[in-house]
Amino acid sequence: MSKKTIWAIVVAVVCIGVGVFLYVRSQGDTGKVRIGITQIATHPGIDAIRQGFLDEMARLGHKNGVDVIYDQTNAQGDMPTAQSIAQKYVQDKCDLIFAISTPSSQAVAKAIKGTDIPLVFGAVTDPVSAGLVDSMDKPGGNITGTSDQWPVDAQFDLLLKLVPSVKKIGLVYNPGETNSEANVKVVESVCKTRSLKLLKVPVASTNEVHAAAQSLVGRCDAFYVPADNTVIAAMGAIVKVSEQNKIPLLPGVSSNVQQGGFGTIGPDYYDVGVQSARLADQVLKGLKAGTIPVAVAERFEYFFNKRSAKATGVTIPDELLKKAAKVYE
Repeated sequence: MSKKTIWAIVVAVVCIGVGVFLYVRSQGDTGKVRIGITQIATHPGIDAIRQGFLDEMARLGHKNGVDVIYDQTNAQGDMPTAQSIAQKYVQDKCDLIFAISTPSSQAVAKAIKGTDIPLVFGAVTDPVSAGLVDSMDKPGGNITGTSDQWPVDAQFDLLLKLVPSVKKIGLVYNPGETNSEANVKVVESVCKTRSLKLLKVPVASTNEVHAAAQSLVGRCDAFYVPADNTVIAAMGAIVKVSEQNKIPLLPGVSSNVQQGGFGTIGPDYYDVGVQSARLADQVLKGLKAGTIPVAVAERFEYFFNKRSAKATGVTIPDELLKKAAKVYE
């Protein structure tokens, strides 16, 4: 064998070796399922969903670092960032994406078009109106998830039980959010059946929430916080206006009660994460996401904030406090 032939073989072997090395490195942890988790912002409810998902996935046998790798990201309330995160997950060829909130889910749904990457969403109030699924029973495509539809009727029954003098409801919302639009329609219907006047003030960003709430002072008897990520992210501003002006505040999201508001009845958000994990488990075991019916929050509990209730003149009966899942002092 000539020296020229030997050198050709050596070069070929080296090239193959380098190629294999680069391929393996690009694959990262081979053999492990890669799951992208994206959330629109930091919020107690959203964080509880994420934790419920991770805990239940572990209970179902998907051990982090062993057979699954999680890539967790937070858009910090910025939609362009949420879209970039979704696109990155597609480029990284994640095996499944778990998106928490309607905006994050919509960003992922757009990014996965034309791919076989499944999307499982969490806490999308109305996934049909959001354009994510065809129907709750038959989602279609490669998408399924868990809805956190609130018991709005029961929430307003609670408000009228504790503050029977209420006639006008003040509501701040972002009409640019499809989840908010869907929830506000439900609120309008509930208020109509109870002869309550609903006063709506639109906002486009969290920076406008305080001024919008302030504009309702003297015009409403109580505040209601809808399924609106913009407003929920500025919950502190609503609480401040509520307590400074002694206007009872009914949060739609149970996890918001810790910040303020006299209380509410709502879903256990940790459980929403648990339900979402069970759907993800089915997908990873071979079922097509679009064939799995959308799950709906099942557990509804009372949550109260005694400090905020006192600040706004609301008295909560002991019988209700004893039933509550959580009472904040």
